[in-house]
Amino acid sequence: MKKWQGIWVTWLLLATMACAGGKGTGVLQVNFPEMDPPPKGPVVSEPYRIMRGDILNVTFPLNPELDLKPVLVRPDGKIVLNLAGEVNAFGMTVPELQQAIGQQYRETIAKSGYSKVLQPNDYFDLKFVYNPELNIGVRIQSDGKVSLPIVGEVQAANLTPGQLRQKLIEAYSRDIRQPDIAVLTGANTTAFPMDIAAKNINTQGNFITVAVVKSGGQWVFVAGQVGAPKAIPWEGHLTVLQAIAAAGGKTDKADMSRVVIVRRGPFEPAQWMQTDLASPLEGKDLKNDVALRSGDVVVVPMSGIAKLGVFVQQVLRDLNPMYGTYTITLGSASGAFTAPIP
Repeated sequence: MKKWQGIWVTWLLLATMACAGGKGTGVLQVNFPEMDPPPKGPVVSEPYRIMRGDILNVTFPLNPELDLKPVLVRPDGKIVLNLAGEVNAFGMTVPELQQAIGQQYRETIAKSGYSKVLQPNDYFDLKFVYNPELNIGVRIQSDGKVSLPIVGEVQAANLTPGQLRQKLIEAYSRDIRQPDIAVLTGANTTAFPMDIAAKNINTQGNFITVAVVKSGGQWVFVAGQVGAPKAIPWEGHLTVLQAIAAAGGKTDKADMSRVVIVRRGPFEPAQWMQTDLASPLEGKDLKNDVALRSGDVVVVPMSGIAKLGVFVQQVLRDLNPMYGTYTITLGSASGAFTAPIP
């Protein structure tokens, strides 16, 4: 008797759930306890933060030889800069990254003496005022030397252009009467970028520009009662209904009045939302079709009636000891036939 009472109580509960289906109450939102309360005053939109896989353009208006177009944010969240090496980009806003890159270049220049002394791999033009036939563009070798006509190899690294000029005047004086030489760094603006020494880098103010060319690897996940549960690319704007449509639309068992959104992005605190999307399908409460963010998980639950049907199929038949296949013989004037009872 108690067993049957439990079955009927469960049946009653599920029937109540089925009746409770239908229109929800708009958008319900729960912020988890660890979240701080929002500040007073107008709501300020959160600026975009750089993600792994993003593609950036890093440009130097006054030093185009240092431009990076494009540069990929690596899985470790870093990018590699010309001359200055690695810098972290993940999680930063564009202004924050510009400031970090600027600081890194200032520190690199201060430590290495760059733009003050010549270094291996630097390129410069050597101009002879009275002997233009000797003009040449040279790159400093890895050992710090350059190979020049007439005088051969000369040590150039760790010298300022002025110091190198005096050294070359002395060397060429043995073969040329009163040589007048100019050492020009970064003068050939039409040469291949790596052939221009990045001398006299402008480090004043905002001397760097960072732009997000393409945001990469961002997804929204749709599960539950949809035609094809899957991950959908998020490219800046996507609503819940758009995501459900991209996942094959709702099934006949879906309860659109209680669609759940779980938000735990890389930069947003944990959040739970429930929204009624039955009304927007009727042209009402379109505000309930909320905009999603990268990393959101959308779950379309099963309706109460659908749950009741599953309960009947999977539970009651297993618990009912009388369940089986029975036959009823019906008689008539023309004879009799047997109908099975499932």
